[in-house]
Amino acid sequence: MKLVGLAPAVLLIAQHKAISISELVHLYQQMGFGGACSCRKLIHRLERLELIEVAPGVRGDRREKAVAPTPRAMQMLGDLNGLLDQILGRSPPPP
Repeated sequence: MKLVGLAPAVLLIAQHKAISISELVHLYQQMGFGGACSCRKLIHRLERLELIEVAPGVRGDRREKAVAPTPRAMQMLGDLNGLLDQILGRSPPPP
């Protein structure tokens, strides 16, 4: 749970299938994550932490890269969801 502060950034990626880096930067800016430079730094940080993977895009322009959450990121979001459910009393605590 040490990466919980990055959950909003990862959640946005998980909600948008195969989003490009430039689209993600624009989305982060709209959501108040900062300017273009800081948003690109955030993307690089998420990649270094193995929370996202950057792959060649599926569109015609091969220069554009697509971003997707990794299994580690999805596990982090699942753990956070379970913790929130537990806190809010929606599920019993783990044994």
